[in-house]
Amino acid sequence: MKRRTGCIWLLLILFSSSVFGQTDTLDAKRFSHYLEDQLFFNLSYIAIRHLHPDLTQQGFSHSVSFGFIRDIPVNLRRNLGFGLGVGYERDIFYQNLRISVSESDGSIQYTILDPGSYLNNAFVIKKIVFPVEFRYRNSDATRFRFFRIYAGTLIGYTVGAESHYETDKVSVDYRKLTSIPNRWQWGVYLYAGYGELNGYIYYGLNDLFSPQVKFNGTHVPMYDLKFGVMLSFL
Repeated sequence: MKRRTGCIWLLLILFSSSVFGQTDTLDAKRFSHYLEDQLFFNLSYIAIRHLHPDLTQQGFSHSVSFGFIRDIPVNLRRNLGFGLGVGYERDIFYQNLRISVSESDGSIQYTILDPGSYLNNAFVIKKIVFPVEFRYRNSDATRFRFFRIYAGTLIGYTVGAESHYETDKVSVDYRKLTSIPNRWQWGVYLYAGYGELNGYIYYGLNDLFSPQVKFNGTHVPMYDLKFGVMLSFL
């Protein structure tokens, strides 16, 4: 009787090991192809920090970006991981600092504009951006709508810059000024949400303008803070 009971227990152990082993194998196989590679589109409001006392931000300064992020999971369930991406960003700053080029010698000039003396004044920075992020989500291989919270660093390389100036007497004065912003820009960001819609915040860590940008002979650092929405598409 004892021998028969021992055989039964041995069979149960072998059977359960086989079942759990098959389950683990199936889960590993099912999860092994699950990635959250994504296309993203971002629209944010820009608040300029550390403004010079004579400078004021006006209008709806904003940023538009889009790109692709590759998912790199680090666990079996694949709800933890990293993301590496590339994209394009266009920042438009509406303020009362006119950046122009002298017609006589081609030098860059900076002028504080008086209120009401112009219709539009903006500075535009165009960048290739490289997001690097840590990812957490409550997803699995069968759900395509889930909560996420992603945080990371955004590195931007300036590929273009321009100023736009307009008055009731002057049509849009367009100038290419690629040397004005810092070539490399970076900051930290966080976005969280459900499904495709996410809230987004970015905090710039380095100066927007190169040291040659001076107000009354003194360079004043300027940084950006962005609030907006991030749309993620799998």
